[in-house]
Amino acid sequence: MTTRVSVVLLITIVVLSFMFAIVRLSRQSIEKKHGFNRLFRSEKPLRMIKKIPIAHPLYFAGNNNGNMYFHSDDPHIIAYTDTTFSTIKTIQLPIDSIISASLTNAFSIHIMYPEAFIFAYNMAAIFVYNLQTGKSTMIPAPSNYSNAVQISEATFILKYFTGNSTDQSFCKLNIHTKQLYKTSLLTEDLSSSGMLLYDDQHSSCYYIHHYNNRIAIFDTAFQAIRWARTIDTFTQNQVQYISRNKTGSSDIVYKPKGTRMLTNHLSQLHHGHLYINSPIKADNETSLTDQSETVIDVYSTNMDKYLESFYIPVPRNQHLKSFCIFDSKILATYTNHLALYEFPGLSK
Repeated sequence: MTTRVSVVLLITIVVLSFMFAIVRLSRQSIEKKHGFNRLFRSEKPLRMIKKIPIAHPLYFAGNNNGNMYFHSDDPHIIAYTDTTFSTIKTIQLPIDSIISASLTNAFSIHIMYPEAFIFAYNMAAIFVYNLQTGKSTMIPAPSNYSNAVQISEATFILKYFTGNSTDQSFCKLNIHTKQLYKTSLLTEDLSSSGMLLYDDQHSSCYYIHHYNNRIAIFDTAFQAIRWARTIDTFTQNQVQYISRNKTGSSDIVYKPKGTRMLTNHLSQLHHGHLYINSPIKADNETSLTDQSETVIDVYSTNMDKYLESFYIPVPRNQHLKSFCIFDSKILATYTNHLALYEFPGLSK
């Protein structure tokens, strides 16, 4: 009898220990401390002004000519609406089917009306489509690239592959004169994936790393270079890449190997402030905040200083695809809708 009771007790202890281990592991991502806190000055949530359903995810592509422009995962489709968001209209780009197939999952679009610039990353080209005349032009890039920003009517800065293994650097390309200026001062490994932004107020570029907390800041002549950091504690790249030959081509395609820790996601510059969407939880945030919202950290661009943070809603079964701040409003694009929120700006 004593032996039977001991066996039952032992089994009970083993089962309880196993259950405790499962619960503990499931909560590690919630309880793990990352060594930094966020400042939330305003307790008021963003107030929704308008919500518009969409058939497919859209990504912000430009705000000019009195309209807001978007591109989709299909390179043929440009969507646009005026700033009242009364209705969404579309424009079909006459892209050749061969080009379209090569653009899949490796492009972005920037609209500076009347021109639409398609950044064809794996094709080493920029395609220019005039939305008024329908005329199209292909501009060769020095190699495959991963980021591009327009700094003037005809000039772009690209983050391109140097041809030396997986190294990348920055170059300046004039699409009218085809003049190309390269620099070796900012060469980085491929694992430093990130987002390139242009601040037209100060004629400077910001490169926000996705997998560590570094921000590279440089002017358009690649001279004034300085480094800043986001408030999280991830100082090293958290990703490695593997390469393979592209099907039917000698081009090399790179993709991530293993899991990645995304520290800084979407970002935007607006009126002297840098806004960065970060999925990393601060020590003073609870597990409930990531269920229906995501955080945006705000930095001063002239002092490279963290100012505060605020939450932007993420409805259930949705993903934040892009965001844009303008006229005391913030526009967010999600999986199946656009939402416009009142955004009074920084707290006093």
